[in-house]
Amino acid sequence: MEELRGKEVVEAIQSECLSFVQKEACLPTLAVLRVGEKEADMSYERSIKKRFQDFGLEVKDYHLEENCSNQEFQEVFRFLNEDPEIDGILVFRPLPPQIDEEEMLSVMKKEKDVDGVTSSNLAGLLLQDPDAFAPCTAEAVMELCKYYKIPLSGKEVCIIGRSLVVGKPLSILMLNADATVTVCHSKTENSKEVAKRADVLVAAIGKAKAIGSSYCKEGATVIDVGINVDADGNLCGDVDYDTMKTVAEKLSPVPGGLGAVTTAVLAKHVVKAYQLLH
Repeated sequence: MEELRGKEVVEAIQSECLSFVQKEACLPTLAVLRVGEKEADMSYERSIKKRFQDFGLEVKDYHLEENCSNQEFQEVFRFLNEDPEIDGILVFRPLPPQIDEEEMLSVMKKEKDVDGVTSSNLAGLLLQDPDAFAPCTAEAVMELCKYYKIPLSGKEVCIIGRSLVVGKPLSILMLNADATVTVCHSKTENSKEVAKRADVLVAAIGKAKAIGSSYCKEGATVIDVGINVDADGNLCGDVDYDTMKTVAEKLSPVPGGLGAVTTAVLAKHVVKAYQLLH
C-alpha cells in the first residue's frame, strides 16, 4: 500500500509559487479576517502565517470582536475588498449570527475570493473558467491526484459527502477531469455497494473513522478529506486507516495527507489572484 503524503505535493506547489515571486520581484498578499477567538480559527491562522513565509507571500491579519456589529464587519471587509495592496481575502466562517454573510459574498471581488466561496467562482467551475477559484480543499484533492499520477479520465470516482466546501465542487472538478462521478450522502441507499465500485474513493463527511474497508474495492485509491479527533483525543480522518490499508492500493493518511496541501493551494490561489489583479 502506497501512502499519499502531502509533504511532497506541498513542496512542488511551494517551488512553483517561489519561482513566480522571485521572477516578478513581487509580494502577493493575503488578508485574513477573523471574528472572535475560536481556537480552530486561530490555529489555522497561525499555520497560514508560518507557511506563507516559505512561499514568499505576506499575510495581513484583521480581527474583530465576537459581538461586533454587522456594520463594523462590512466596513472592514469593504476596505479589504477595495485595497489594491490586498490580493486575496480569507474570511473565517461561519460568522456570528449578527453578521450578514450574504451581504459580504454579494460584493466580494471574484479575483480576491481565493477560497472559492462566491457564487461567481462556483459558477465558473461549472463553465470551466480557467480564472475561477475552487474551494481550496476540493482543489487539494485534485493536486494530490495530479502529483501522484492517479488516473481520473474514464475512471469511476465516488465522493462521500455533498458539502459546498468539498463534495459538490469536487464533483465538478472530477467531471472536468473526465471522471465518472457518483456522490453519496446521508440519503443514499446502499452507499457501501456504490462506493465499492469506485476506482477512486474520497471521504468527506466529517465523522471520525466512519469509512472502513467495507466501502472499498481491492486496489482502489482512497483520499481522506476529514480532520477529526477520535475517542482517545488523537487526530484522525473520516477513514478507518487501519482497516482501509488492507484493501486500498493508495491511501492518504491523517495527519500527514491532505491538510497541508489545502494550505498550499490557498497560497497558489493568492499568487494567481495577484496575476489577475496586476
